[in-house]
Amino acid sequence: MMTEKNKPWSVLLAALIFSLICASNVWAEEDGEMADPFEGKPPIADQLKQFSDEIAKRVHQELQELLDKEMKVLQEERKRNRYTAEEKIAKQAGIIKDDPKNAQAHLALGEAYDEMRAGANAIVHTQIAELLFKEQENKIGLAKSRRNLRIYFEKYEYRKEDFLLN
Repeated sequence: MMTEKNKPWSVLLAALIFSLICASNVWAEEDGEMADPFEGKPPIADQLKQFSDEIAKRVHQELQELLDKEMKVLQEERKRNRYTAEEKIAKQAGIIKDDPKNAQAHLALGEAYDEMRAGANAIVHTQIAELLFKEQENKIGLAKSRRNLRIYFEKYEYRKEDFLLN
């Protein structure tokens, strides 16, 4: 059963088989003499070039179709992820509005902003989470917020001095 992935290879295999048939004695007549199957046609080299050009064109088309399909899948996935990140931001912002000292919500909001590639917002809310975790003496939350901050500063090419909250 031929799949989309091995379709270009099957076309190349067909070209190889065709070339081998042309070079073999398939067209030999019964008296042992070889009949020219291409009599009245361009020389074999020209035909093989034309055939290989057709194969290359077909392979290119197949690969382009495959790339277009994959690009569409990636774009749809990105839209779904973006929508999910926007939902997370709205949810965490609502929690923070009700409880501004909720360190876990600030940390989650920073992570959601990071998904959206909004580096400055991710850093600000993660710094707030770090301060709140420090006040609450929550070592696990503090360690996670500091780890995220290191990642965000490097990822978005900011310095700590750019975001002094004190």
